[in-house]
Amino acid sequence: MDAPEPTPIPAPPGQGTLPPVSAPARRFSRRRLFKLAGGAVALGFGAEFLRVVAFTNVHTVIPGRVYRTAQLKPEQLQRFIAEKGIRTVVNLRGVCSNMPWYIGECQTSHAANINQEDVTLSAKRYPAPVEVKRLIDVFDHTAYPVVMHCQRGADRTGLGSTVAKLLMTNEDLATARRQMWFRYGHFPYGRTAVLDEFFDYYAAWLAARNEEHAPDRFRRWVNTDYCPGPYRADLSLIGPKTFPAGRGFSVTVRARNTSIEPWTFTPGGTGGIRLRHTLTDHPAGETKHKAHVGHLARVVNPGEHIDLVCGIPPQPAGSYMLHADLLHGQPIELLNTDFVQYGSEPLMTNVIVS
Repeated sequence: MDAPEPTPIPAPPGQGTLPPVSAPARRFSRRRLFKLAGGAVALGFGAEFLRVVAFTNVHTVIPGRVYRTAQLKPEQLQRFIAEKGIRTVVNLRGVCSNMPWYIGECQTSHAANINQEDVTLSAKRYPAPVEVKRLIDVFDHTAYPVVMHCQRGADRTGLGSTVAKLLMTNEDLATARRQMWFRYGHFPYGRTAVLDEFFDYYAAWLAARNEEHAPDRFRRWVNTDYCPGPYRADLSLIGPKTFPAGRGFSVTVRARNTSIEPWTFTPGGTGGIRLRHTLTDHPAGETKHKAHVGHLARVVNPGEHIDLVCGIPPQPAGSYMLHADLLHGQPIELLNTDFVQYGSEPLMTNVIVS
């Protein structure tokens, strides 16, 4: 039964019946439409943001073949393995045998009788050449479907997913790099931008050859030409290796820039390239001296070299091991980057004091 009609309001004397009053027409102004559209976009973005940041950040990279997630709890990983028929878990956080998350993941993959592959990447450093080669080797030889993850499923997982696209699909470089978009939680700003620079280097390599991306070209670049920014050097000892006992002495290390970017040495205590040298008693391994040199204003371009003098205090007669490596100093020492982390060979040589 419908609601009863409202009782008509009598007209004032002498004015007859009042004309009907129509409801005001609803009009959606342009401003109102923009507000509604903006609200819908914000709602969708908020939901996606929660999924990325607060939950599992699960996405399909290549249907039926490659998936990406954040770090899953054991029960979440167990369900995902069963749901997608996963045959390999690729952990991009490296071997962390004393961490509960790693132990739980290993136990889960072992119980499911599937592969687990560990690759060591950082969200805030260039990927080391040896680790990129390791990731490609995993993709070449492992069982599929694969799920890969880092901590949040955003930065390292974005890089790994882009590599998978470059190797396994016909997508061009720009399309494959969408795996590192905002929607997955990756932002190409600040320290995580080095992961984007990895693909910038590849793009520059292609452009220099007037070539387009192809899977075999990406493999060739990684295997022969990829250089992680300025972090490659050839170190050699210039001068004698034998010195008199009881007197201070110095050794000269020649550092040749074999990278693709300039080295910037700066005066002062923080920032810039440095040479760290350590003298240890051989073969006991006791550290006798450790210091940094290279606190000067100097730019060393690719192909150039710099000679750095390392002063050593007096030592008793014996055999010693000199270890030297370049590092990129930061205001916070914990953030220093050693060249050896990227596969650059440090200098290790015997020094005799007699």
